[in-house]
Order: sequence, then structure tokens, then C-alpha cells
Amino acid sequence: MNRATRIAVTLQVAIMLLSLLPPLWVRSTGTVVYLETEKMDPRALFRGDYVILGYRLAQDILSAEMAQEAHDSGSAVFVTVSTDRPARFIAVALERPQLGPGQACIVGRARGVGKSTAVDFPQIAQFFVPEGTGREIESRRGENLLARVATSGRCNAVLLGLEAR
Repeated sequence: MNRATRIAVTLQVAIMLLSLLPPLWVRSTGTVVYLETEKMDPRALFRGDYVILGYRLAQDILSAEMAQEAHDSGSAVFVTVSTDRPARFIAVALERPQLGPGQACIVGRARGVGKSTAVDFPQIAQFFVPEGTGREIESRRGENLLARVATSGRCNAVLLGLEAR
């Protein structure tokens, strides 16, 4: 193998590793919060067994003005929650918050403009499950199921798993 090929392979491997490091860092060092899930439509034919997750504390938390501003600018929405089990909503903002003790934040996207506004969390919206267990988990979403999520100080989130309340 010549030198140019080795450099190209090394560069590609480095790029792949760099894309894996941020989520692994959040998993190992992040603050763990437990979010209440809600029922949502869960199916996609070609993606295997997975569950689409929605979160109760993300519903109706944006003012119409904030939702419109986030929509127009395409900016992220930062939701601050408590580290209680289950997490409680504290605040929502268009800028990264300063976190106090017992607080964590999750970056999301505004959904809806007008009367019904909510926040979606794309980073933690889908959870892939073992083959054949998707329907069982779907039926437990809502009051009986919490999502265990690790969050970083920069508000990035990684879904660690699902647990019974």
C-alpha cells in the first residue's frame, strides 16, 4: 500500500471516529433525565422495529411569538428541565440557557405555528428495539414509560433506553 492510500484510509477512519465521539461523550458524561413519553404513530415499513417517541413536557410550551420566530429563523429551541424522575419543564428559550443545580437542557425544533405549538427533539425521537418488541413498547408509551436520556451542557441529548415508571 503506498503512502497516499494510507493517508486517505487514515483520514476516512479519523472522520468516522470523530462522528462517533460526541454521542459517546454525552452518554458517558451527560446528566441523566427521565422524560415522560406520549403516544405517537410508530411505523415505517423499511426501518425495522422502532418506536417514535413524543414527550409530554414538550407540548404547548412555546408562545405563538416564540414559535413564529423559531420557525422564521430556523433556529433551535432550548428546553430546560429538572433532573427529577420524571423531569419537570422549567423554561424554553431560543438561546442556550445557563443551567443551575438539578437542571438539564435539550435542544429541539419548534413544531406548529399559531395556537398549538410544541417542541420536537429529533436527537431522541426514535428508539430502535429488538425484533418483535415494538408493539409491546408502543402500548406502554405514555403514563407507564419513561425515556432515560443523557444530556450535555451544550444541550445535546442521547436516548439511553426506556424504563417503566
